[in-house]
Amino acid sequence: MKNKRREFIRNLGISGIAALSSPTVFSRFKSMSSLRVLVLGGTNFLGPAIVKSLLRGGHQVTLFNRGITNRHLFPNLKKIKGDREKGISGYSNLGNPNEDWDVVIDVWPQNPQLVKDAVHILKKRTTHYVFISSIAVYANYVKIGMDESSPRRKGTNYEPGHYNLNKVLCEKVVEEEFPDNFTILRPGAIVGDRDSGPFGTYVLNRLMNRTEILAPNANDPVQFIDAKDIGRFVNTCVAHSKKGYYNLVGPATKMGYKEMIVGAKETLKSPVKILWMDAEFLITEMKLEPFMQVPFWIPVASDPEPGFHQISNENAIKAGLTFTDYRETVKTSYESFKEKRFILEEGSELVFGISAKRENEIIAKWKGRS
Repeated sequence: MKNKRREFIRNLGISGIAALSSPTVFSRFKSMSSLRVLVLGGTNFLGPAIVKSLLRGGHQVTLFNRGITNRHLFPNLKKIKGDREKGISGYSNLGNPNEDWDVVIDVWPQNPQLVKDAVHILKKRTTHYVFISSIAVYANYVKIGMDESSPRRKGTNYEPGHYNLNKVLCEKVVEEEFPDNFTILRPGAIVGDRDSGPFGTYVLNRLMNRTEILAPNANDPVQFIDAKDIGRFVNTCVAHSKKGYYNLVGPATKMGYKEMIVGAKETLKSPVKILWMDAEFLITEMKLEPFMQVPFWIPVASDPEPGFHQISNENAIKAGLTFTDYRETVKTSYESFKEKRFILEEGSELVFGISAKRENEIIAKWKGRS
């Protein structure tokens, strides 16, 4: 299971470091209520949540992207068209080299060269660089309660598809070029509006569109975070110039797998029948792989890396991280799935869960045992 989970993070990109810097406030921003913010990206999944929060915070937001994804969003904002994958030339439309921003927010790259190019163009045109990274940067998840000082994965060269290492390399670019003025955010699994991951597309979809489902009779810990929570926290970091590293994981209080499933069923008022099956039956007899084929479930008692869903968010909470009510997250996630407000990455539908046919076979064997 550990290797499969590592392979998943390595191939798809769902993410020893210096001691954590204490959050501080840059004197330049102390008296400023409205900042000029450049968002690189901003219209796919996490981006809109960040942009909406910044706008509610009263900031002047400019978007820099290709102008292809969700072009209808934010019609009143200034938009600068550019393609980061074209290298330095992709920034030609930024135009006036004297135009600057108080903060740049870099939402998505896993290729350090893209970050290097952005920094090359923007280093002298901004004071504060915010980079969205991932908990995938950590070397392992053996320890329970890992904080931001935990060792990162080692490596120096970009490797296509190696999401976890590449995110580390991206972080290093930001650290080196903005040594005193960076914020690096490390979310866990992100759910909510526009999420194309397994929470809406598999977990909630099955709750609402099957008559009965299988589930392990287990309450091992789970962690995830609503995109809106990240958006609010980005606004907090921007408004108060928080710097350093922050693990962004939720929910607000500790939650187990069974609680997650039951809470979602009750919130959606789903009539589905849940067949709670022994973990041993699912893993040993049915050969199901936790986490991959049963999304979000990691049986910590037998897992060599039990800390994966038990990462500390204490630092972020102290800095102002707040959480959306789980019931609201469930409703938003399912509405987003029903209305297809997400972009499915190529091949991602083949990663999580099992087919309806396979689930029916397992259910039949379980009932036969009973």
